[in-house]
This record gives sequence, structure tokens and C-alpha cells, in this order.
Amino acid sequence: MFLGRRFRRQQATFEVAWRPRAGTDVQRVQWADDAVSLGWHKDNDHEDLGTTHFQIKTDEDLVHEPGHLEAEAPLSFLEICLQRLPAKLEETITD
Repeated sequence: MFLGRRFRRQQATFEVAWRPRAGTDVQRVQWADDAVSLGWHKDNDHEDLGTTHFQIKTDEDLVHEPGHLEAEAPLSFLEICLQRLPAKLEETITD
């Protein structure tokens, strides 16, 4: 559904979280399957990367990078993440 074609990995979980907080809400959109876990996190865990960071975890690596996503409204945050998800999943496909 996200890629517009059949995806190799058949099972996945998709988590969406929103926790209102004074100041900046905590928001998370996370995909996980048997090869990768990736997502955008808006929290205070990696302030050096900006308001939102992107993280990707495989068996070999855990990488955090700036998320470049400054949406405040939870639905806007989710919409942007859903738009970016197909490209990020495509990057995880190895032939």
C-alpha cells in the first residue's frame, strides 16, 4: 500500500504516537519489520539533531540523523511521515 507495489517483507508493525506536553508534544511514527526499524521521532532524545530526528535500526547499525520535519500539528506530522515512508523503505531493499 505504501509503495504502490508488492513489498518483499510481508509482515510489519506501524506505530503512531502523540503525547501532548507543555512546550513541545512528543510524536513518533515508527515502521518495523524483520529487516529494519525506522521512523521519525519528535522528542528530547537527540536535541543536537533538531526538533525531530529520523532513526533507522538494522541488525548491524543504529543511525540517528536530523529529521527535517518541523510540523507541530499531529496530523501534519503523520501526513509528512507517510509521504516520506515509501522512499525510506525503498532504501532498505537489497537485491
